[in-house]
Amino acid sequence: MTTGLTCTWTTPEDATAAVTISGDLEFATAGTLLRLVTERLAGHPGVRDVRLDCGELGFCDSSGLSELMKVHRVVVEAGARLHLDNRQPALDRLLLRTGTAVYLTGEAADTRARRDS
Repeated sequence: MTTGLTCTWTTPEDATAAVTISGDLEFATAGTLLRLVTERLAGHPGVRDVRLDCGELGFCDSSGLSELMKVHRVVVEAGARLHLDNRQPALDRLLLRTGTAVYLTGEAADTRARRDS
């Protein structure tokens, strides 16, 4: 059962966008995050950092991971950098097991584990 997905875009600074993700990022909700980021980036060409706040992300399956990869591509193509902030342990495990942690976060695989210990 999905809880849905809510994504909220704000620009706390001219060059920084903050996107709060709340709910499940999965097959049923795929497209919501990508549409928001794509549309908003087009209207904010000066954004250089997009910070996804994953603190309220409940579940992320392979469709959700695919969505994050697509968001990363859109952000990079816009000349910005993607940050995955406040990641829960389940998302970190998914990123590590799929080998996408470094690609999506820019962090070495064991950096987060050392920082959190």
